[in-house]
Amino acid sequence: METYKTYRKEKVTTTMARRTCCVFLIYMLIGSFVSTLQPKPSWAMMSIEQERKLGEKLLKTIETQVTLINDPEVVGYVRDVGERILKSIDDKYFNYRFFVIKNSGINAFAVPGGEIFVNSGLLEVVDNEDELACVLAHEMGHVQGRHIARRMDSMQKVNIATAAAAVAGLFLGGGQAGSAVLATSGALNATIGLKYSREDEEEADRRAYQYLCKAGYSPKGLIEVMKKIQQYRWLGNDSVPSYLQTHPTSSQRITYLEDLIASRSCKQTAKENNFELKKIQIKTKIYEHDPNILANRYKRELSTNPDDIFLLYGLAQSLLTAKEYEDAIAAFKRLVSIAKDHQGFVVDLGIAYFTAGRYKDAISTLAPYSQNHPEDIRAKFYLASAYLEQGSYKEAATIFRSLKDVWPDRPALYFNLGRCLVPLNEKGEAHYYFYLYYKANGNREMARYHRAKAIAELPVNSGLYEELKNEGKGEGDENQEPPKKTGE
Repeated sequence: METYKTYRKEKVTTTMARRTCCVFLIYMLIGSFVSTLQPKPSWAMMSIEQERKLGEKLLKTIETQVTLINDPEVVGYVRDVGERILKSIDDKYFNYRFFVIKNSGINAFAVPGGEIFVNSGLLEVVDNEDELACVLAHEMGHVQGRHIARRMDSMQKVNIATAAAAVAGLFLGGGQAGSAVLATSGALNATIGLKYSREDEEEADRRAYQYLCKAGYSPKGLIEVMKKIQQYRWLGNDSVPSYLQTHPTSSQRITYLEDLIASRSCKQTAKENNFELKKIQIKTKIYEHDPNILANRYKRELSTNPDDIFLLYGLAQSLLTAKEYEDAIAAFKRLVSIAKDHQGFVVDLGIAYFTAGRYKDAISTLAPYSQNHPEDIRAKFYLASAYLEQGSYKEAATIFRSLKDVWPDRPALYFNLGRCLVPLNEKGEAHYYFYLYYKANGNREMARYHRAKAIAELPVNSGLYEELKNEGKGEGDENQEPPKKTGE
């Protein structure tokens, strides 16, 4: 079986401009946000609430600039590792959220407010769960240290609005070559002053060390990840510039980490789920590569290792992505038969049935599994989706409602809930979810339409009615007539 590292060497095709756009936009928004504070010469560091609001603004903007992977298995794995670390942190300032970006760059970053982003490229190169945990803990160290807020506080004498305008002009121009954008960004980082200092990095490392030890992870993963970043840089791989800009690395820092780990004892007690990590790595690879090419590779390797479950899983997922449904289903069936200790493959088979339009088979596969594994949200979502396609709207709506706070692809959930509720004659709530769906997708006209219809249909004493009315205060559109349409 070819290693994940072999695949990585073949895929450095993403442009530098694309990798650095999030960094630019973060700087631009931070500048515009700070300018609204109208600071006095001796203003204090922004409050926790201001930092939360800034994080919300940044999240909305980042979501429009990158492709997020909403696969619940991928996001759920990152979130589970992050949540284990969060349990070791006392007095957390924020409610942390985790996101996975479809991008080959070896990158992870956190924005004020506790939103942590991990690139799929980073997931592919980590060798174990420890290394991912160390990256997440380091980002939490920056957030808990409030380093962005400190950097902004230290910029009192800098004309932030002017600097932000310069970044915005460069970003919005769109005509700059990737190399020119990258070269300019270094100077702009220095001007704006948001690049983490050596002291920030060391503080984040110390915090991460404490969090990791309490959570039972080995902090040695910090060193291993740093070495990987340097390795890809030395090999001439251009997939790491954004990480190196926001997280300066050096041999001295690795030495500091080695001394820190050697000076303090830390017992590893967390049971790593490296089986799940390997599945995640296969999935993220398929998201970024031609699935037909990958399927052929897996077939060749299976000819000499026919019972390798990871090769078989990679083949099945590649075939499913390539829309070779029956071959994918056959591969998943074989997985279920030879890997009886890993029941998650049953869910993969059910999802393959659903994707192929075989809804009855999806229900017969997922219903008994979901009953025995009620915590598996993938099984629930696709079971509900199959019920919806079969016309079992009440059963589907019940399950979809139970997933409102946990399913990562919120727009898909909102849309499916709306579809369920229309035939159930719950029109007000249906319009409410269609409103959320179109709002999440940035379709303001359709969002206004469904909001107005929901307000007209919902009981005035209902919680959803109050939520919509309160949300519209100050927006100037709560009394607008819905746009004329030929059909719902």
